[in-house]
Amino acid sequence: MSETVMTRRDLFKLAGAATTVAVGASLVGCASEASAEPAKDTAKAAAGVTSVTLEQATSENVLTVEPSVTSVSLVEGITYKQVLSASGVTSLHLDLLVPSGDDDKPLVVFIPGGGFTGSNPQGSIVQRMALAQAGYVVASVQHRVVPGARFPQPLEDVKAAVRWLRANAATYHIDKERVAAMGNSSGGYFATMLGVTGDIAEFDTGDNLSESSAVSAVIDLYGVSDLTIIGAGLDPEIEQGHDSPATTEAMLINGTAFGGNKGASAFDTPETAAEASPFTYIDGTDPAFLIFHGDKDTLVSPVASAALAEELRAANVPVDRYTISGASHGGPLFDQPEVVDLMIEFLDKNVKNAGEEK
Repeated sequence: MSETVMTRRDLFKLAGAATTVAVGASLVGCASEASAEPAKDTAKAAAGVTSVTLEQATSENVLTVEPSVTSVSLVEGITYKQVLSASGVTSLHLDLLVPSGDDDKPLVVFIPGGGFTGSNPQGSIVQRMALAQAGYVVASVQHRVVPGARFPQPLEDVKAAVRWLRANAATYHIDKERVAAMGNSSGGYFATMLGVTGDIAEFDTGDNLSESSAVSAVIDLYGVSDLTIIGAGLDPEIEQGHDSPATTEAMLINGTAFGGNKGASAFDTPETAAEASPFTYIDGTDPAFLIFHGDKDTLVSPVASAALAEELRAANVPVDRYTISGASHGGPLFDQPEVVDLMIEFLDKNVKNAGEEK
């Protein structure tokens, strides 16, 4: 008859079973109790001595790895601007993705969307990380939002972020001569406005005014363009719904209906809407644009970005626009390699390698 050898694992199992029985017994009124002491054998501690050699430790399952993926560091919550208001001081932040290496790298300033009411710099991580691994420092920028802010305050904020990043370029290994803007939805609007107002001094206010807020390229993802065509061509109910003082674009330019302000839609104040329209500032000196829009988008009409592309082409500004089949307002289709590769190719041509001879 063979002898049964109890291993430490077997003992643990028996101890666990005994504990289970004891607990079950107590539940039905059984007086007996069982407990198991956890294993504790201090004699097994190394105490500075081990039988494993360095050769053994470095020869097990050896992998030879080629460095094909760029390491990226995240720096969060950097305050780039403080705004004093009646309610106190508001700090605006940006998050940075910084590729490894001490060389200066081109910069992409990403403005997250939020329907003009939100500005969360932590979104769109798939796209931002892909750009960082392609060798770009990526700054995701928070700005003021409605109803507390009105145009041009959010634009002034993102311009301040660009200037701050240029002023602190040495700290984060940024080449401040190679800067692009990128944004989605309302962030696409502000990225577009950065692109077409690089030479408009009135929107540069605050600190670091010796630095430029101009950018060399713009990527616009399903962005708002002129505020009066956000619903153009969509279902009549949706399109007519934008003719209201309660829309966020109306609050951006006319404020909220409160107290002495009765509010107004973007259609009620055409001059104010025109001041906030990127079409007003397109003059042929603008940077190259890359635009994406989903054909199923019902929040921002594809007509909005198509009209922007038309205005840019009329001024001889380089622009490529792609319609994403089956895509609505954002979503995973915009994160796919077919789209991201086009972004990187565009940035490499117009920012990273701009001016280099072929």
